[in-house]
Amino acid sequence: MKKNIHHLVILGSMGTAAIAAPFLSIGDNAELFTTANAIVAYNDNVLLAPSGAELSDTVFTLIPGLDLRYGKESEVKGNVFLNSTLSNYIDNDSLNNQLLGTGATAAFDNGKAKIAANASYNERDQATVDNASSNGTLLEHHDTVAGISAELGHSNKISFGAGLNYGAIEYVDSTQVDSTDYSVPVNVYYELTPKVDLSTGVTYTKTELSGPLGGGFSSEYESYYYNVGSRGVFTPKLSGSFSVGYNTRSGNGTVDADQSSMGAKAALSYAYSEKTQLTLGLDRDFANATANGQSYENTSFTLGASSNITVDWRLNAGLTYRTLEYTAFSNTYIESTIGATYTLNEHISLGANYVNRQKGADNGAANEFSNNVVSLSLNARY
Repeated sequence: MKKNIHHLVILGSMGTAAIAAPFLSIGDNAELFTTANAIVAYNDNVLLAPSGAELSDTVFTLIPGLDLRYGKESEVKGNVFLNSTLSNYIDNDSLNNQLLGTGATAAFDNGKAKIAANASYNERDQATVDNASSNGTLLEHHDTVAGISAELGHSNKISFGAGLNYGAIEYVDSTQVDSTDYSVPVNVYYELTPKVDLSTGVTYTKTELSGPLGGGFSSEYESYYYNVGSRGVFTPKLSGSFSVGYNTRSGNGTVDADQSSMGAKAALSYAYSEKTQLTLGLDRDFANATANGQSYENTSFTLGASSNITVDWRLNAGLTYRTLEYTAFSNTYIESTIGATYTLNEHISLGANYVNRQKGADNGAANEFSNNVVSLSLNARY
């Protein structure tokens, strides 16, 4: 009976979000919004476990939040947000959780100099492609991200960009490996045309791993990404940025201490028509498995499409193909998604989504999984 009452509370909150008070104006340049997302989803493999060990459930999720946006009419713009994710599992209530998310962004642009900064802290409780749950519980971890970047014009044609980024993942489960990354990208941009820049640069990254493996595991890696690329509006329909180059990595690991490979990054958008947009994402670099800290080469290729078929309806689809190449074996991961969004008015929208995930591994079926998720959502913003 308690379980049913809790479900009714969540569903009742959906209606509450729809009639929330209007946003609050703070002076001339700041606005405070209230947000709420209510989601019901059926997940046939919550823990991303191998065949025969799947755990299925229906999950109710409520995400209330606040979003303060400032600088609408000034050179400095940004936002500060706070939300809480409340999840409720029908059959496995031991997985129920309450998670916090908060962060801020800021950007300055006066036409000559650009500065952007961001910081966020998010609590998550999900298994990952390289680390499925092995003890029947979700993998709760806390992600902390911070960064600052700046770009300054040197002449009419040349500008310089640099940044400093920090990322840390800390697991509540003491059997997992925590990680900390520091990266410093440095780039030079040359204006080829008023709409297109060429670029060359290098990104330095230091990765520190720590955990209980072997009575106190620790490891460090240093990597460099030397690259050339371009950004801007390449044609009336094609825009974005891309780079290609060479990755090198050295560390104090054993079988994966020194590695090198071709690298690439891309984020491109193509306006197929006035209503339909296509996107392409590409990322090829090094990463570390959260289960044991082992280094691997990560290649991810993503295609996306969205279409506003009417004023109220939008359809979207996506396909991601990813390879995780370790020294002695490799894994493949494919994710496909399709969804629809109906905009009821400027404050409320409804969504339906289906996701299929497949992981294959040449180091045994215990490292493979299949996953299907069907979800309905209500999103409100006032």
